[in-house]
Amino acid sequence: MPSSPAIIGHRGARGEAPENTLAGFRQAVNAGAQGIELDVRLSSDHHLVVLHDRNVQRTTGHRNAARWMTRAELGGLDARQGSPGWHSPTGVPSLEEVIDACPANMSFQLEVKAARRSTLERIADELIQLIDRRNLAGRVIVSSSHKPFLRELGRRAPHLHRGHVCRRRYRQPLRGTAAVGADWLIVHHSLASAALVRRARTRGLKISTWTVNDLAEAERLAELEVDSIITDFPSAMVAHFRGPGRNNRYHPPPPDPRDEGDL
Repeated sequence: MPSSPAIIGHRGARGEAPENTLAGFRQAVNAGAQGIELDVRLSSDHHLVVLHDRNVQRTTGHRNAARWMTRAELGGLDARQGSPGWHSPTGVPSLEEVIDACPANMSFQLEVKAARRSTLERIADELIQLIDRRNLAGRVIVSSSHKPFLRELGRRAPHLHRGHVCRRRYRQPLRGTAAVGADWLIVHHSLASAALVRRARTRGLKISTWTVNDLAEAERLAELEVDSIITDFPSAMVAHFRGPGRNNRYHPPPPDPRDEGDL
């Protein structure tokens, strides 16, 4: 039986709680996820905030773009719209709030969406400062489908793990990952095959697959020995892979003493 991949909560636990909210990230933590995937944007007052879309309409009902709102204004919204029923309001958090809400052995995939060059440069600067100040380099993968951003991040902070997000085969996932110098391939699960995994390993790459909500597909990926599975339903996925008879490959690292007191 293959060993189990790490289970990563997609936008926290998108199928169980409001996405990209503190409620959702706590749900993933309580489910036993080894990591969380989330989306990083910049507020008008230059704070890193956690939001998938350019604007807040889909999750809050308001029409504003995130880049025109302050961190406090975003935090004061109710981001439960379009998500599973949730008992209390929960806003758009800052990245630092999310880190504070998670245990010291939690890993993070921080996806940066395409944006204006000046915005991406500011996001890169803020991410590097935050990761270094909080001693998170060993627990963070900064991912993006935007190749110029990944190249620039590698130039500014070669010590950080970077992940190339790829959805379509014609984008040549392995070649694109190598071109930006990333060490993780963050690939849509439909592209994962024995050949892809074999070729990725020969290049020294790790593989994370998204978004996997079907247990049969998760088993197929485990057979391929991908490193992690990103899912909307971490509770079910964790329960499945931690069931009797499984050899769980993932062993959480001990808490970093430098992080003590931060949570």
